[in-house]
Amino acid sequence: MPQKRIAIQSNSGGVGKTTLAVNLAYQLARKKQTVALFGCDPNGSLTLFCGLDDPAADQTIDYILRPEFAGDYPLFSAWADRISGIDACLGGLVLSETAQRLTMTKRGEYLLADKLEDYPLPHDIIIFDCPGTIEQLHTVTLAASTHILVTLKPEDKDIDAVAKLIDWIYRTRQELRLKPAPEILGLVPNGFKDRAMHRDNLGLSPIADIETLPSIMRTMGIPMFSKINDSAHIANAAAAGLPLGLFRPGEAANRIYADIADAVIGA
Repeated sequence: MPQKRIAIQSNSGGVGKTTLAVNLAYQLARKKQTVALFGCDPNGSLTLFCGLDDPAADQTIDYILRPEFAGDYPLFSAWADRISGIDACLGGLVLSETAQRLTMTKRGEYLLADKLEDYPLPHDIIIFDCPGTIEQLHTVTLAASTHILVTLKPEDKDIDAVAKLIDWIYRTRQELRLKPAPEILGLVPNGFKDRAMHRDNLGLSPIADIETLPSIMRTMGIPMFSKINDSAHIANAAAAGLPLGLFRPGEAANRIYADIADAVIGA
């Protein structure tokens, strides 16, 4: 089966991209898929969430995007004492310089796709944990992806940001002439709290005359996954450097992450 490459994108910070990346990787590994997690964010959250030490600059994705790279991917095993099949290629502050360099590099937008084609990884699935706002690394991961997952919190400002992100995805796919164009696999509402704004935006209120996120997504033909409730357990798992499934296996959100994993496998 061809390798799937999933870009987890948003157009605002703190909406759960790394949380989704880590928990999706874990659920995929439970389903006997091998996964490579790529930390494409300068804030380096993936390092913390995987319980790994901060890498040196030449042990990050920045190294992969340099001319001297020849297929020696800097991969670190994640939770190898608990589950097999998950490796991580980490990000960090060096990626701020990487993004600037890519704008001046020939085929900069396609560089990650080129490296993965020239030096294929054996993993079934690659997951790109993208930055919190649209920038050059968004473009680079889009060009390297087969599918996209969009995550957001059900806040008014985040919904407006997602609308801009989806428009950017459509336009950039055309501008880059991506064939086949990476498909938006679905939208993941994260951090739901039982309050009026969140209920209204997710269509959980009895108000009939407001446009809701599910109705907008139906109009656009984009699937929407079940909401993931705001949970201290999810935050505590991340702080412990573990996926929720290892930290608290009985938590309801694990079933949603498993459903998203099924959608990835079936895509």
